[in-house]
Amino acid sequence: MKRGFLIIILIIAAIGMQAQERSFWQKANAFITKPAVVDTTRIYQPKPCFSLGLFTTGQKAGFDVDVNFGINMPDGSPLTGVSSYSLGEGLCKKIGLEVGYGNVGFGYGLEVGPRSAAKKSSFAFNIVGKSWGVRLNYFKITNQFVSGFTLGEEGDEIYLHDEFTSEEKAALRSFTIDGYYVFNNKRFAYPAAYKMGLVQRRTAGSWMLTARYMQGDLYNSHEAAMDSYNLLDCFATMQASVGGGYSVNFVPWHRDPVGQRDEGLRNLTINLTAMPVITLFNSLKTTSYEYDDDMNLGEKVSKIICYPVPNYIGSAAVSLTMGRVYFSSQFTYNRFYFRSRDAINNSQLEIPDNLTDLDYRGIFHDWMLKGLVVYRF
Repeated sequence: MKRGFLIIILIIAAIGMQAQERSFWQKANAFITKPAVVDTTRIYQPKPCFSLGLFTTGQKAGFDVDVNFGINMPDGSPLTGVSSYSLGEGLCKKIGLEVGYGNVGFGYGLEVGPRSAAKKSSFAFNIVGKSWGVRLNYFKITNQFVSGFTLGEEGDEIYLHDEFTSEEKAALRSFTIDGYYVFNNKRFAYPAAYKMGLVQRRTAGSWMLTARYMQGDLYNSHEAAMDSYNLLDCFATMQASVGGGYSVNFVPWHRDPVGQRDEGLRNLTINLTAMPVITLFNSLKTTSYEYDDDMNLGEKVSKIICYPVPNYIGSAAVSLTMGRVYFSSQFTYNRFYFRSRDAINNSQLEIPDNLTDLDYRGIFHDWMLKGLVVYRF
């Protein structure tokens, strides 16, 4: 009797667990496939389903720095010079797959063709929604370090120019978090040209807010720095930016579906987005290697806060929808700039008295062109 009672209890518990499990997956599915609250005269929402996509990308990232300075010659005449730094990659080409269900998608790509750098690793995660979105991006490039030194101008009595590419490798790292908010999110579908979730029926646009946090650094090994011409050797920046802009979807062609599986759906959407930002917090750390008489390595570090500077985030995309097939071509561009007259100080370097007007200018830049084709099952 006791054994039968125990078996009944276990059966009831198992049924309850299965019911809870179904309830959990039902809730998860409801969240993933939850329809957006939109003006249906402006936006069409395809039914949630599984999707499989193939994409290809071309992208390029880099870091460039100029340290401008002036020299007072013994005869009193001024002479200008610049010490330059550069580290980047060649064109990085990738192909990959994207899988998705409802509002969730995952993708993975592999580099093909000639390597863009000696070593490269990258990671990206995006949530692109009609009202708000977040993008996380990280990359690390290990490649040869290019430095240059120019004194005077071409045609002057005193002119010197030389450039050196190190045999040793330097490393460039960048981590960014972007967020945006769309004001007119019921009539304007920002994701329409970037992923298959919403279809813009009629031309519409919206003002947007954006914020970005960026952390990046360039590490040049002391072996490579020994043969370079630079006043400084390593750089690190931390930035926080806010801004806003405008995004618009142009819809030159649209036809509503006539079947259950979006048969007859035709749509062409062109998106243009421009979002200037102001970098309010701009921290910069520079490092200079030095050696004592016994050739022991040391470092002199300078940490400063640069003044605010304008920067830019922009994108453009074109999408074509033909029933359950979706094509998209996307271009994004980021430029983050920093400048200071205090990047080098006397505690960091033994600056000659006749060296004046030190001015540090640096820029992180990257762009990406992506092609995507998706089929919805």
